[in-house]
Amino acid sequence: MKYRNHFQGPLRFALSVFLSLIGAAYSHSQETSSVNLPVTEIRALANRILQEAGKADCKPGNCRILVANFTLPSGATSQLGMQLADEFSKELASEQNSIQIIERSHLQKYLEQERIPATLLKNDDAIRWLGVKLDATAVLTGTTKVERESLRVKAKLQSCDKKRTGPIEGFTFPYPSSKVSLSPFDPAAKSASSADGSSDPAVLRAGVGGATAPVCMQCPEPSYTDPAREANFQGTLLLDVVVSPNGGMKSAKIIRGLPFGLNDKAINAIRQWKFRPATLNGQPVTVKVMIELAFHL
Repeated sequence: MKYRNHFQGPLRFALSVFLSLIGAAYSHSQETSSVNLPVTEIRALANRILQEAGKADCKPGNCRILVANFTLPSGATSQLGMQLADEFSKELASEQNSIQIIERSHLQKYLEQERIPATLLKNDDAIRWLGVKLDATAVLTGTTKVERESLRVKAKLQSCDKKRTGPIEGFTFPYPSSKVSLSPFDPAAKSASSADGSSDPAVLRAGVGGATAPVCMQCPEPSYTDPAREANFQGTLLLDVVVSPNGGMKSAKIIRGLPFGLNDKAINAIRQWKFRPATLNGQPVTVKVMIELAFHL
């Protein structure tokens, strides 16, 4: 079932809602192999970045750096991209005691919790927002690109709140194209693949076993956040929602999320929705149903 509404005004906002009985499919390649990284080049690059850190408004005693996963040209990350980011984080921490390096485990935990696909974090606005969410004042981002039998690595440091960016630094090291560690890998998709909202096996899935699907009768639209509006961001998120027999949202789990705080906006909106409840043998029952929200400016 599909609902579409429109706001009128300087920013037109369209929200389309889909109640789907089919879960989203996620695919990713998880590799366990690692590459021997060029530690000397990484250390030298980390030093150059720190020497120019002031250009990204990162000053000793007042700077907290988050090292984001290094990405492929598509914006997706990879096992090697995560390995490089881990190594850069270690080098930065060892080279500069007066600048705090945020534990990368905090980043991994947040991405798994919010289930934000890596490709949605490829632009500067999104990565700055992510840095702020993890209490960073600056974010180190990096890219990897295969050039014949070599891998080109580039990195830059950027301020989270003043949109100031340091110079792009880089190096190249031998990397046979036969290596597979650069296959796209998304930690958020990995987490989502096992998240089917079935923490309570007694709750029926809408459309399964004779249970009907709930129908939203009153569906207030979620609002945009200021960061999403400023970034002119558009995207789609997917939630697994438990609807109670009285037609209200009992719980919601993010399956595929969005940046800029739109996950919270979506859940808060659905919490206000009024459904005609699902039924089984003519009686209202609690069911789980997939809800897809598309945010458009």
